[in-house]
Amino acid sequence: MSIMVIAKATFGEAWRKKILNIFLLVAIALIAFSVSFAFFSEREEMIIIKSMGLGVIAIAGMFIAVVMGINLIPSEIDKRTIYTILSKPVKRHEFLLGKFVGGVLTLLVNLSLMTIVFMAMVAWKMGWHVEWALLKGILMIFFQVFLLTSLAILFSVFTTPVVNFFLTSAMYIIGSLSSVTLSLSRLPEKALIVRWFFAFLHYVVPNFANFFTQNPLIHPEVVIKNELTYYVENILYAIVYASVVLIIAILLFERREV
Repeated sequence: MSIMVIAKATFGEAWRKKILNIFLLVAIALIAFSVSFAFFSEREEMIIIKSMGLGVIAIAGMFIAVVMGINLIPSEIDKRTIYTILSKPVKRHEFLLGKFVGGVLTLLVNLSLMTIVFMAMVAWKMGWHVEWALLKGILMIFFQVFLLTSLAILFSVFTTPVVNFFLTSAMYIIGSLSSVTLSLSRLPEKALIVRWFFAFLHYVVPNFANFFTQNPLIHPEVVIKNELTYYVENILYAIVYASVVLIIAILLFERREV
């Protein structure tokens, strides 16, 4: 019960942050702007609209997740409201999970608003034919930012917001380059310690590249062998990885003096 109360308060607080609302409005404006590419052929135009829409939603979701996530715990400490909350019969793990659930709900609503505009723009350009397959790409973006939010929560337990911003952003960039880190870890001409370093990055940092589905959706000739398995595996990966990250965050938060 405490988790949902804290989640509801976090959700309401997030919607009062001007910077998050600006991210959302700019993203929606860019998605709407994408339909202005009328000087290309019909196929090129649709590829640009879809790729730009999915790209804008992914980038906006990532920025909202990071900017919101890095402030969830420190803002409560700075305002000293955390002392009031923890003085009540609220467990520390309930407080942290409530913050996470509130953050995820905020992301879900933000992504939903962007998705409505994106799907409407695509449907309009296709003669009001709704391309439901694009929702699979949005689903992967949601679980990508879901995972990213858990990392921002973890780092917010023991770092400042500025350090957290760079740490979380670095994890996202490295995780998006997982194919590169895997290749570097297998190059025989590299020193053993270098290969171990890149292997460590590849297997420890979340593989955010797994959630990039834009190419198959925009280019139908790119085929995923077993689509259901692909989506189920990635969703389970995000849930399990985020659960482990949150358990570590709870253990650290239990030991932190506030």
